[in-house]
Amino acid sequence: MDIIKISALILLSAFYITYFIKMRLLKRQNITGNILGKGQKPKAKAHFETILRTATIVGVPIKFASVIWANLLWSLPTLSIIRENGLILMLFGVVVFLLAVIVMKDNWRAGYSYEQNTQLVTKGVYKFSRNPAFVGFDLIYIGCALAFPNILNIIFAFLVVVLFHIQILGEEEFLFKKFGQQYLEYKNNVNRYITLPRLKRNHENKI
Repeated sequence: MDIIKISALILLSAFYITYFIKMRLLKRQNITGNILGKGQKPKAKAHFETILRTATIVGVPIKFASVIWANLLWSLPTLSIIRENGLILMLFGVVVFLLAVIVMKDNWRAGYSYEQNTQLVTKGVYKFSRNPAFVGFDLIYIGCALAFPNILNIIFAFLVVVLFHIQILGEEEFLFKKFGQQYLEYKNNVNRYITLPRLKRNHENKI
């Protein structure tokens, strides 16, 4: 097994271990962490979240199988540098996701519900992205598809990233209804996916 496969398996394991540890910690506080398809919300949104939940569960064995049995699956030819860049994206995905769940503390949820009791978190990594946990998921899926580009892995990565985007739009609607002007101000200052730090110009040093 080559170093890229070993590294990918370590990163995938770290990502999902982080996820399940977070769920476990929330459960100890009597908090349901995964509320996809659950709780008070329109039926259409609940049905969509059920689809998303199923897709993310199915995605776990697909990604691991794509790494372990890469040579047995119908894979597209790729350059080593692309595989390495895919691995780097996976690493960033793990780091961003970890930072997101740490900063959110007990406010973190998978999905949303109108009766949930949470606060709007805007500090830490949330200063640079309104949805860093989703960014982490996206980087994991896209990075894995680049490093191990079999057809199933690529199609599934594209599908899940699109589903995540739709979910984000629904969560934005929920957050605006729940937090109103506070969320609107946050939304106007921080981008949906990534906000690059603004370079401050020192006007006093200008000639």
